[in-house]
Amino acid sequence: MLDKIFKKHYSKRYAYLLDAFFLIISSEILLFLNGSNLVIRSNIDKLIYVIICLISITLFRGYVMFLRYTTFIDIGKIASGLVTSILIYSLIINANTRAHYNYLLLLFYFSLSFLSLYRLVIKLLFASVSKEDKITNSLLFGAGVNGLMIKKALDDSNNHNVKGFIDDDKSKVGRSIEGKEVMSLDTRLLKYVNEKKISQIILTTDNLKQKRKNEIFNFFKDLGIKIFYFPSIDKFAIGNGILSNLKPIKIEDLLKRDEIKIHTEKNILQYKNKNILVTGAAGSIGSEIVKQLIKFSPKNIYLMDNSELNLFNLKNELIKKKIKTKLFFLLQSIVDYSLLESFFNQNKIEVIFHAAAYKNVFMTETFPSSSVVNNILGTKNIVDFAIKYQVPNMVMISTDKAVNPSNVMGASKRIAEIYVSYKSSSSKTQIITTRFGNVLGSSGSVVPIFNEQIANGGPLTITHPEITRFFMTITEACQLVLEAGATGSGGEIYVFDMGDPVKINDLAISMIRLSGLIENQDIEIKHTGLRPGEKLYEELLTDKENLKRSHNELIYIADKEKFNIEKIKQIEDLIRLCNNGGSSIDIVKLMKKIVPEYISLNSEYEKLD
Repeated sequence: MLDKIFKKHYSKRYAYLLDAFFLIISSEILLFLNGSNLVIRSNIDKLIYVIICLISITLFRGYVMFLRYTTFIDIGKIASGLVTSILIYSLIINANTRAHYNYLLLLFYFSLSFLSLYRLVIKLLFASVSKEDKITNSLLFGAGVNGLMIKKALDDSNNHNVKGFIDDDKSKVGRSIEGKEVMSLDTRLLKYVNEKKISQIILTTDNLKQKRKNEIFNFFKDLGIKIFYFPSIDKFAIGNGILSNLKPIKIEDLLKRDEIKIHTEKNILQYKNKNILVTGAAGSIGSEIVKQLIKFSPKNIYLMDNSELNLFNLKNELIKKKIKTKLFFLLQSIVDYSLLESFFNQNKIEVIFHAAAYKNVFMTETFPSSSVVNNILGTKNIVDFAIKYQVPNMVMISTDKAVNPSNVMGASKRIAEIYVSYKSSSSKTQIITTRFGNVLGSSGSVVPIFNEQIANGGPLTITHPEITRFFMTITEACQLVLEAGATGSGGEIYVFDMGDPVKINDLAISMIRLSGLIENQDIEIKHTGLRPGEKLYEELLTDKENLKRSHNELIYIADKEKFNIEKIKQIEDLIRLCNNGGSSIDIVKLMKKIVPEYISLNSEYEKLD
């Protein structure tokens, strides 16, 4: 019955009729309680009073709202209209005694009470019948202004029911906001969550430290509760409504760190109005470097990549933005010597970010020749032309897999590091190397693979239950790459603080829980065994390197390691061997000679160690 009544919105005339009815009821109750009435004596007086009230409330815009959505602001408009009505009516009846004033005061009190009360009843009835069968019981983390705004918006939703607040502020815990209790993150809350069948937590504040976000996730992850976050009120105000602004917590939100502080002035000085080349510009790292460089207003950015489709997609993405920097999209390979010669000859490049590389461990282990040509020869070409054409600054992107490598990919990047280090020692070009671990969300990384596997219902495949990796988001990594490029003096290897290593098995469990599922119940976790070249953990330093702090707490500088000309001749021999069609065994054998710490794992090349 009630759901049919509230199925549609009603016009203003129903509010007028209900108000008129309850205004008459108010006068009748006042007459009944006092036995006589010095103010409203006849039906004509009642009619006059009702008409004055309806007109006054209308003038104060008391009928522009829907009854079912009445707020304190609306009650205030009604009260203002009733005060005006009482004043006008007092003049009409020529009120001049204390008895008159007492009656008028009581008349105002009863009128406001009834008009407010029936609106409140309608609001409560609507709230109770408008909820669908599948109600989502929620708790809001953050009992501040943003939390209250979200609570009010969710109250008007058909399938969301806010049960309470959680807050770290001890002065708020134990109190209530609009009838909803404020609780702290403790064992009592666990009991409350089970009793009230809470199914989601909404983070309503942007001020949570990264450590606290992880604590919140760990607190609720075993309960199968989904966690969302909501942007600040300012962001919400320009959005499309509260429900469309609710964003699920992703694994990147748990693994990223607090806001990275960069030296903005040095970045602007280094990149503004400069001609910048980014190799591998259409890849995950390269494209993010380009997007962040744009903020510092370079004159020209040359985006070089050998992937036609990826470069085309990046072009379409960037041309939609209003960018003052000129962008040049170059479909060419870093191993094409002639094209590179022509490019550097025609363009005065001032900064190079060398991100082009083959990075897939399995593919490079299978095709070591291709890995050497792209990762080593390609780097050699870029470095040689940077020096020949007197490019002031160059940054090479390396990987933690280059440290004590166990596979071809890591070894190829270590050999590239050696070449860069040797050349930078006698060059006016300031060449630095940045070294960091796995980048979340990059092509081929574990996160998008797990996301796809979860979407397909599993299983999630992990090579070994104890395997660990360092992780950093693409945005964080590229911020630090630009920071290193703006502050390096040449020859250094900049090692990024990757935080604590993450066990891939724990990562998989967290991603399953974030999806509202349970591991090995809804989604199976399957261990498949280590792949060729894969080791259980990665390192960030070789045995001959020591770290010292830089100006940035997240960037460390490894001691410069010196290499002689014999190493460079070996590298040149390796490139010639690949170009002349040398066998994979011979190629890897020479790589191991150049990098003695290169010990193969789970690979056919173990016999060479």
